Amino acid sequence: MIKISTPSLTLLRIFLLAITYFVFGQLAILLAVAPGMATSVFPSLGIAIAAALLWGYPMLAGAFLGSLVFKLVQPDWPADLTWSDKIVYSLSMAAITALTVAFALSTVRRFANFHSALTYEKSILWLFVLAGPFACFISSGLSTLVLQQFDLVTSDNTGINWFTWWIGDMIGVMIAIPLVFMLFAKPRPLWRARWLTVGLPLLVCTALVVALFVLARFQQHQSQQQKFFDQSEQISATFQFRVSKVLQQMQMLERLFATQTEVTEVMFQQFLEDYPWHEAGVLFFDWVELVPHQQRTAVEAQLQTGFKEYANPGVRPAAQRSDYSVIRYLASASGDKSLAGLDLAADPVRKEAMDYARDSGSISITAPVRLVSGNAALMFFIPVYQQGVVPKSLDEKRTQIRGFICGIFETSELVKTSLSQYNTSEFHLHIRDLGTGLPYYSSLPELPAQASSLTWTRQWSHAGRSLELQLVPSKAMLNLSSGQQSWYVLTGGLVLCSLLGIFLLVLTGRSARIEHLITQRTKELSSILDNAIESIVIVDQQGLIERVNKETSLLFGYAMPSLLRQPVSKLLACLPEHKNHQLLQPLTVDQLNLWVGHTVEVTGLSQDGQQIPLEMGLSRVDIADKHLYTLMLHDLRERKKIDRMKSEFISTVSHELRTPLTSINGSLGLLAGGVVGELPPQAQQLVQIAKTNTDRLARLVNDILDIEKLEFGQLKLQPAEVEVLALLQEAKLQNQAYADKYSVRLDLVAPTDATPVYLYQDKFRLLQILSNLISNAIKFSPSHSVVKLSYQLQDQHLVIKVKDQGAGIAESFRSKIFQKFAQADSSDSRSNQGSGLGLNISKTLVEMMQGTIDFESEMGKGTCFSLTFPYYQQLNRHEKTTEPR
Repeated sequence: MIKISTPSLTLLRIFLLAITYFVFGQLAILLAVAPGMATSVFPSLGIAIAAALLWGYPMLAGAFLGSLVFKLVQPDWPADLTWSDKIVYSLSMAAITALTVAFALSTVRRFANFHSALTYEKSILWLFVLAGPFACFISSGLSTLVLQQFDLVTSDNTGINWFTWWIGDMIGVMIAIPLVFMLFAKPRPLWRARWLTVGLPLLVCTALVVALFVLARFQQHQSQQQKFFDQSEQISATFQFRVSKVLQQMQMLERLFATQTEVTEVMFQQFLEDYPWHEAGVLFFDWVELVPHQQRTAVEAQLQTGFKEYANPGVRPAAQRSDYSVIRYLASASGDKSLAGLDLAADPVRKEAMDYARDSGSISITAPVRLVSGNAALMFFIPVYQQGVVPKSLDEKRTQIRGFICGIFETSELVKTSLSQYNTSEFHLHIRDLGTGLPYYSSLPELPAQASSLTWTRQWSHAGRSLELQLVPSKAMLNLSSGQQSWYVLTGGLVLCSLLGIFLLVLTGRSARIEHLITQRTKELSSILDNAIESIVIVDQQGLIERVNKETSLLFGYAMPSLLRQPVSKLLACLPEHKNHQLLQPLTVDQLNLWVGHTVEVTGLSQDGQQIPLEMGLSRVDIADKHLYTLMLHDLRERKKIDRMKSEFISTVSHELRTPLTSINGSLGLLAGGVVGELPPQAQQLVQIAKTNTDRLARLVNDILDIEKLEFGQLKLQPAEVEVLALLQEAKLQNQAYADKYSVRLDLVAPTDATPVYLYQDKFRLLQILSNLISNAIKFSPSHSVVKLSYQLQDQHLVIKVKDQGAGIAESFRSKIFQKFAQADSSDSRSNQGSGLGLNISKTLVEMMQGTIDFESEMGKGTCFSLTFPYYQQLNRHEKTTEPR
C-alpha cells in the first residue's frame, strides 16, 4: 500500500475539491431558474464547507479554484462582456466562495462545539444554522451585488435572484454536508452505519424531489409550449389573412385593367380612393407598364419625368434598354408620386419576380428588397395580359404581357398592422426567404437557451417563393412563465429533504451516543462483574441463567459457558424449614420474586454434589418487556465454621461453668444464711456481693445456652393453656424485688371486663420473655417512676404491653435493638449492666410462638414494648392456634 505524505495528500484533496465543485456546479445549473443566474440547489458550496470542516483552511484553495473555473466556462456570457470583465467577474465570485467557506468554518468551530462525529443535537443544529442560512447570506448577497455591477441581472429581478441564490446555497449546504461526512468523516464505523439510516433516505428523498421537479417542469414546459404554439398558429393565420386581403385588392385592380382597354390615372386613383392604407399596411399600389424603347420618349412626356432606376441608394436616370417596366400610375396614403417612371426591371430581384409572374400567369413575390428610402420591403406582382385572359403558352404569355399590378409593403408596417390585436411584447417574429436566406422581417434579439424549445416555425410556398415564419417567446414572456411552480416544488421538496437529513442525523447521533454510553457502561459492569470477589449470577424471568462471573465458576466448579441458559435451580436450592438437608427444594422464580430486596440463606449445589451454605442478596431490574434478577452469593462456609467453633466453645465453656457456679452459688447462699454462724458485717457484705455477681453470671450462662439452643433448633416449646392475668401477676411478683432495688413501682392494669383471657403457649418461656422486658423497663427507669403492665384484645389477637417512663430509645437504634449483645450505651462506663442478649432471645421466642414484638418510644417520655399473640378462646381450648415447636 502506497503511503501519501501529508503535503501531497493536502494538494490532492484541494485538486479533487476543485474538480468536484466544478462538476456539481455544472449539474446544478441544469436546475437554474430564470430570469436570474441562480439555481434552486447548489451543492458545490456545501461540499466545499464540508471539506473545510474535515480538513481545515487549506481547502479554501480548492473552493476558490473550483469556483473560478466554473464561472469562467459558463456558456451564457453577455455578448458585450469583454474577456477582462469575465476574468474580474470570475475572480470576484471565486473570492466570495472562499470567504463564505472561511466564515462557515470559523463560526462552526467557535460556536458549534464541532466534532466530526456529529452526535450531539446542539452541535448538529448550530452547524447547519451557521453553515447554512448565515454563511449563505454572504454568498447570495455579495454575488448579487457583483451580478448587478456587471449588469448580469437587472434591478427588477435582483430580489428574486438574491432569494433564489440564498435558498439554493442553503439547501445545497444542508444536503451536501451529511453526504460528504458519510464518505470521509471519522469515526468511520459510525458514518458507515449512517449510510442506511441517513444517507439512503436523504438520497432517495432528493432523487424523488428532483424527479418531481423535472416532471413538473416538463409538464409546465409542455403546457407553455402548447399555449405559445396555439398563439403562434393564430398569429400566422392572422398575418396570412391580412396579406390575402391585400392580394384581393390587387386582383380587383388586375380585373380593372383586364376589362378596360384604356385605364386612365384618374380611374386608377378613383378606384383606390377609399382604400384603408394604414390598416392594411400597404405603402403603394402601382400600375407597372411594359414600355418598348421606341415609346420611351412619348411615355416620359406623358409622365412629365424621365425614366429612373435604382442607384442604391436613391435613383438615377434609367439606362437605355430594349424595353422597360416602369411605374405608370401609383397610389399611396401620402399621395407621393415621385417614383413615377421608375424602371422596376432594372433591379434583378424585382425583374425576377415580374418574369415569374409573367411566365406563370399568377401572382409572384420578390425576395427581400430595399426601397428607395432604405426600408425593407415586400413586393407582389400580378400580370395583366392584352386580351384580359392568361394565355396558354409561354410564348403567348411573353408576347401578350401588358404590365403588372404591383403592391409594395414596408414589412415592419405590414407586421405591425397585421398583428395589432396581439401583445407583441410577448414574442418575436422572423420572416425570411428560404431561397436567398434573407429576412423579410426580423425582431429576434439574443435569447436564452430555454427559448429554443419554444420556437414555433412554419414554412410554406407562396407566389413562387419558399417562406419561413418563425415565432419566439420574448424574455418578458419567459419571465412571466419561468417555471415558478416547478421551482416551488423543487425548493420546498429540497428543504424538506434537508430537514429530514438533519432530523435523521440528530436521531442517529443520539442513538450512537446512547450506544457508546451503553458500551462503556457494559465494559465497566463487565469489569466489575468479572473482578468481583463475590459470586454474581444474572437470571431471566424464566429462571434461566443469562450470565455468571468467574467467582461463580470457582465457587460451584462449573465452566462458565456450561452454566448459560441453565435453570438457576442447578446451582441453588432453598433451605429447609426444619434445616433437614434431605428436604432441600430447587429455587423457583416465585421465590425470587418474594425475596427481591432481601438477604436470605440458600444452599448451593456444586458440580461434585457438595452442599454450600450461601447468603443471597437479590435485586430485580426491569428491562423493556422482561425482568432480570441479580443474585449476589456469599460463601458462608467459613462463617458457619467459625460460628460452629464459637458455639462449641461457648457451649463447652457454659457447661463447664455451670457446675462450679452452682456449687459456688450454693456455698455462698449457705454462708449468707448463717450455716457457719453469724458472719461479721464486713464478711457478710462481701459474701452478698459475691452471691449477686454469681447470680448474674449464672443468668448470662443460661442466656448463652438459650441462644445456642435457638440457633440450632434444639429448644422445644411446651405449650399449655395459660390464663393471661395470672401470668402477668406471676411476672410482676418475680420482678418485684428487682423493682424495689431500683425504687420503681410495678403496676398491673387489668381490663374492666373480668372475663378470663387465655393463651395456648409455653408458660415458662412467656415468663422468660416478660422478665426480660420488665427487668429492662425497671433498669432504664428513673427512681420513683412507674412501670405498667397491661393487656387487651385487638382483632382476634392478644396484645401485652410493658411501658416505662425512662429516657426512651433513639430512632437510630431501632434497627439494632433486637440484635445479639446490642446496647444503646456501649461504653465501658454505662450505668445499666446487662449482656444485651435478652431482647434477642425474646424476639426469637415470640416468633417461634407465631407472635410479634415491637415497641414505641419517645425521647424523654419512655418506651412501650408490645407482644402480640394469636388469641386462644377458653371455650375451644382443645383447638390450638399453634403447633408445638
